[in-house]
Amino acid sequence: MTFETEQLGESGTELASLLRDLRKRAGLSGDRLAARCNMSQSKVSRIENGRTRPSLVDVEQILRALNAPPELVAEVSALARMANTEWRNLRELRRKGLSTRQAELKSLEASSTHMRYFLLSMVTGLFVRASLGSSAGG
Repeated sequence: MTFETEQLGESGTELASLLRDLRKRAGLSGDRLAARCNMSQSKVSRIENGRTRPSLVDVEQILRALNAPPELVAEVSALARMANTEWRNLRELRRKGLSTRQAELKSLEASSTHMRYFLLSMVTGLFVRASLGSSAGG
C-alpha cells in the first residue's frame, strides 16, 4: 500500500477518529472497551482524542475487542503503521524512551510483508556518476 505525501500528518487524527467511530458503532463505552483491552479508560480516551498515538499493539487489541472484520483490520492497521512511522521529534523520543520506540519498530517489522530501504548516499553517488559521465562525454 502506498500513501501520498498529503496524507502524512493527517493519519494520526484520522486514526483517532476512526477508532472512536468504531467503538461507538459497536455500542461500547470507553470504560467497557478499556476493560476488554486491558487498558485504562484514560488511555482509550487519549487515543480517541488524538492526544496519544497508539502503538500497533494497542490498535490490534482495540480491533480485536471490537470484533472488527479482517478487511477493516487491514485498513486500520495500515493507517496505524503510517501514523507510527511519521517523523517524531527527538524530545518526544527521549521522553518516551528509545527502548519503547525500538519495541514498536520491532513489532512493525515483524508484521510487515515487504521491506523497502532508501539509501541516500547510494542514490546521490549514482546521480553524480551519471552527471559526470554525461558531461565528460559531451
